[in-house]
Amino acid sequence: MDTLWYLARLTLALVLGLGFARALGAERFTRAAAYAQTFLVWLLLFFMGINTGGIEGITSQFSSIGLTALVLTLLGVGGTVLVSLLVSFIFSPPAAPSGIAIARRKEQSLLRMAYDILKEPLLLVGIVVLGLTFRLTTPLFSWFKSSFVTYLLYVLLFFVGMGMVHRKISFKGVFSDIRIILLPIYTIVGTYLGALVASVILPYTASQTLGMLSGFGWYSLSGIMISDLGFPILGSISFLANLLRESLSFFLIPFFGRLGSRFYYPAACTAGATSMDVTLVLLSSHFGTRTMLGSIYHGVIMSLAAPLLIPLFF
Repeated sequence: MDTLWYLARLTLALVLGLGFARALGAERFTRAAAYAQTFLVWLLLFFMGINTGGIEGITSQFSSIGLTALVLTLLGVGGTVLVSLLVSFIFSPPAAPSGIAIARRKEQSLLRMAYDILKEPLLLVGIVVLGLTFRLTTPLFSWFKSSFVTYLLYVLLFFVGMGMVHRKISFKGVFSDIRIILLPIYTIVGTYLGALVASVILPYTASQTLGMLSGFGWYSLSGIMISDLGFPILGSISFLANLLRESLSFFLIPFFGRLGSRFYYPAACTAGATSMDVTLVLLSSHFGTRTMLGSIYHGVIMSLAAPLLIPLFF
């Protein structure tokens, strides 16, 4: 019920933004809304770092179970990319129109290309690390409460709704493309494929690795839920693994965006549940605003799936 209420509030924020922009007129405050989205993404990431640094015993968790979480993350994301790429090559051949707008890329040196690919994700992850450092080393943010991040998401979704009106995005056609409808399936199958491989490498059962990766990037939910089910160590690992997945998506989305429209599928699936909020602006900026609805749909379904699937494995 809490998950449904959370999704309802996010949807309400988006709808309010849509209504506000329609009431004002689609041509007004276009640039201001775009700047607000960028600023809110940066602020949100900074406070995510602050929030993470405030978790009791977080430093010892990183040192003791970080390697396990990293292995889980890499295998889960690797399986997701593999499955979604396979689907994209089957169902979206080069001759078929994808409806994804990719900016043209000039010929340039490998060093310049690497810089263009990495500069944005490094900036975004750097903002998170900055927030984490401030919380761990100074008392400046002792007043911070984790609920502030949720409020920021509501404001961000409000401006995203305005942006959809400004770009004349319509909800029509979301369910007319079977490839978009199946996006959550690609994410689940790929993540679980990686989890099964992890169970062979790590000293955990298949049920445990499947459960730990069932957050699909929703780290706060997965960690708390698994701990409440009586597995605090697994909950800590799941928290870090899903946090790392979200962080890794900041690198991979711009990287996939540079490779072409076909790579929207692995980009969205890597983002997991965050494709409807934290990474939504990043996805739309690299793959065009016409993908925004698919990203929101994917994130909503993954957010609904996580709390339903996690208890099945414990």
